[in-house]
Amino acid sequence: MRSKGCLSNKTALAMIFKLAEAAERNWRRLNGHNQLPKIILGIKFSDGNPDLGRDKLPTLVDIAWQILFRLGFPVARIWWRLQRRRHVGALVAIHVGQSLLLLRSSYRSAWNFPGGSVRQGETPEVSVRRELAEEIGLVANAPLQLVGEVCGVWDGRIDRVFLFVLRLDRLPTLQLDNREIIGAQLVPIDDLHKVPLTGPVQAYVRGQFSPIDGGAAQSFS
Repeated sequence: MRSKGCLSNKTALAMIFKLAEAAERNWRRLNGHNQLPKIILGIKFSDGNPDLGRDKLPTLVDIAWQILFRLGFPVARIWWRLQRRRHVGALVAIHVGQSLLLLRSSYRSAWNFPGGSVRQGETPEVSVRRELAEEIGLVANAPLQLVGEVCGVWDGRIDRVFLFVLRLDRLPTLQLDNREIIGAQLVPIDDLHKVPLTGPVQAYVRGQFSPIDGGAAQSFS
């Protein structure tokens, strides 16, 4: 049996409105507008989270290296302290828009800049470029600016660290080595105070370093 004209237009619209209003209570509200600046900078997302590195699961060899780093680093710190070891390093602050790239190592809780030890026979810039390629698979074609150096005692060593700056319009896909470096994040400068940072990175952010080649110290905190 067919019925025709049982509902007026107003009644039908009211029913649709009530049904939509009831369904809305179970809808999941999307709130991703705050991620738009990261998308503009070229950052890809996976399941709602920023994906800065190649999607690569650690192998058994990678996991073995991570365990060795975690076990060996505390021993190395004790040895360096006993030997009063002097160390020369080089780090690069990678600026992408109003954010800085930070890396998480497998053996340290604080976040650091890309870089590491300056080997014998290397210049600080050669060292930084090598570490960029080894740690995150980044070949820096843009010029690196040496802005300063900072000295202190970190990890039991008397440390002298050269600080470089690299400015990028967009962040390329990183290739984390999954052994020493296991995480990366792009942090807005205004949010750096929320992140645990290594001593040299704190010095850079606060402008507490000695300028080189006319690079003026600037505080971002």
